[in-house]
Amino acid sequence: MDRDWGSKPGSGGAASAQNEAIDRRERLRRLALETIDLAKDPYFMRNHLGSYECKLCLTLHNNEGNYLAHTQGKRHQTNLAKRAAREAKDAPAQPQPNKRKVAPRKTGGCLLACTAVGFAQEGLETN
Repeated sequence: MDRDWGSKPGSGGAASAQNEAIDRRERLRRLALETIDLAKDPYFMRNHLGSYECKLCLTLHNNEGNYLAHTQGKRHQTNLAKRAAREAKDAPAQPQPNKRKVAPRKTGGCLLACTAVGFAQEGLETN
């Protein structure tokens, strides 16, 4: 028997795959709203109509949750990877500055005092 649970034939049972996908997207959207700060997102922009735009992908979104779901999606992630690769290629590798080892400098006072002592021991006069 197909109708053991009392559902109509073709109804997909208690929860269809479509309903499960909707619930999953809603859970991910709520989680993203809690964890991600949109003020720090360089691609997030609110336009004059009140909708939200992704400046990277040039997409429009009706609310913040849809934008956050978009940021987790394949299109946004591939555009991020393309942008990172292009910036890495365009930015020339800057050479590291040569750091010379600086030897401690011997002061002239010690050198003069030592030579004066040496001259005095030998019987010679200094200035």
